[in-house]
Amino acid sequence: MFLFAFFIELWPRYLKERAIKKIKWLMLEIKIPRDIEKTPKSMEQIFAGFYAILIKVKFFGKYWFGKAQPWFSLEIAGIDGSVYFFIRTPEQFRNLVEAQIHAQYPDAEISEVLDYAGPLVNKVPSKNYDIKGVELILNKDDYLPIRTYPAFEEREQEKRVDPIASFLEILSKLKPGENIFIQYLIAPTGEKKWREKGQEAIDKLLGKKKEVKKTWWQEAFGSVTEFIENLVLAVSMYPEWSEAKKEETRISAANLSPGEKSVVEAIENKISKLAFKVNIRYAYIARSEAFNRANLTAITGSFRQFNTINLNAFKGDDSKETSIDREIQPFRKRFEFVRKKKFVKRYIDRMFLKKTFILNIEELATIYHYPIFSVEAPTMRRVEAKKAEPPVSLPI
Repeated sequence: MFLFAFFIELWPRYLKERAIKKIKWLMLEIKIPRDIEKTPKSMEQIFAGFYAILIKVKFFGKYWFGKAQPWFSLEIAGIDGSVYFFIRTPEQFRNLVEAQIHAQYPDAEISEVLDYAGPLVNKVPSKNYDIKGVELILNKDDYLPIRTYPAFEEREQEKRVDPIASFLEILSKLKPGENIFIQYLIAPTGEKKWREKGQEAIDKLLGKKKEVKKTWWQEAFGSVTEFIENLVLAVSMYPEWSEAKKEETRISAANLSPGEKSVVEAIENKISKLAFKVNIRYAYIARSEAFNRANLTAITGSFRQFNTINLNAFKGDDSKETSIDREIQPFRKRFEFVRKKKFVKRYIDRMFLKKTFILNIEELATIYHYPIFSVEAPTMRRVEAKKAEPPVSLPI
């Protein structure tokens, strides 16, 4: 029985890993023109298009064919002060990615490039290079949203705040030999449990009772049971039939405080949109003589702009960090070396962890989008000249 349970646990994992190894991946670099006036709303539409890769993995698909849900890796890289935007995608979805991006950014250039993270395998950790990495998770339940781009927008274009600007500013000021990589793994999810929990939280704030589904026994003999119960209790209290019972006072939306109203609206907005399972990790890699941990702290600070006290927030996963508390002296360096190696492998393989969390397309568009025209990042790779198709009447 023990071996059978062990087999049931490991067999689908083996099939899934085998299926993932067969996927042919492409790394695409995206260059955006300087004069775009698109807001993160455009990126939200792109993510809605990416949701088309959702597949349903049923019993035989999981335990016989080893089907796995495909995913994308959205990446921002600061390499020696230059800023790059990448998307890593299975080859079969290249047309989907290009079509969705060109639909919102017609002048964007998309080109296939080599994996920039490949050289990391031989460089870190070593005597010449060091790495410090962080895996992010949500501080609260999935149905609670982070701060999204509508909170940063103003009616006047000059007053708009682009949340991606702080990231680009940090990446563009890196010195030679310094690198910062930010990785967002996203896979569409059709799960309903987190939406149901969100609806339960809304009902609780509104004072609504949770509806309990009746069993077939209650449906058939409910009235008889109610009659006997009232007959027994009639000696001590006046019986009240279900039709005549007074409804309990419920807290209406009008009686909620402004803070409670904002929470209800935020949860309703999140559970009403398409959603993805997400892993976020970022790393600072630099030469040992130029290593400056303040750069990683700056990225952590940039992620805090999406945090709210009454809703949700990002925090680091202590169990996956590359560094260990200095107070733990025995074998600390060895443990840190092993953690760094594991982090590099997760980054290179774009590996999903078990501890994923859920963000909807509005939240994803907030943390990953192409900057608006007001963001001045001089070292960001952009389209320097517009390209056009030749006229139809051109003689050949």
